[in-house]
Amino acid sequence: MNPAPRPNPAPTAADGDQTPEKQTPRTIRFHDRDWDLIETFAVMRGITTSELIRATVLTAIGAETPPPNTRSRLVPQIELIFRYTHILATALRDEMRENGRGEQLEALVRSARELQGELNKGSGTGR
Repeated sequence: MNPAPRPNPAPTAADGDQTPEKQTPRTIRFHDRDWDLIETFAVMRGITTSELIRATVLTAIGAETPPPNTRSRLVPQIELIFRYTHILATALRDEMRENGRGEQLEALVRSARELQGELNKGSGTGR
């Protein structure tokens, strides 16, 4: 049985509209063994099972698929990594100062700033 066509489908980004189309939950059935494989693969790719299934099916039928929105999951991880790096760097800085290695610390800071300047030039940010 073919579903009735949707009346007036919402424009998509492919149509030049930047407003994303509303997604409606759908029910599909999988054997537990198959679902476990799908979930595992999605986790390995850093996307949800829905994103994996959607992208796979749309690719299989030849439709253009936008990349999955992994940014929303990456930002909290990046922030956590930054916090832990800051904690470790602060502890190391304090330890170096307490052990009379202030000059070595200053050399490391200068080197890091020079490298950051080179990276910013290469990325076009100019900061």
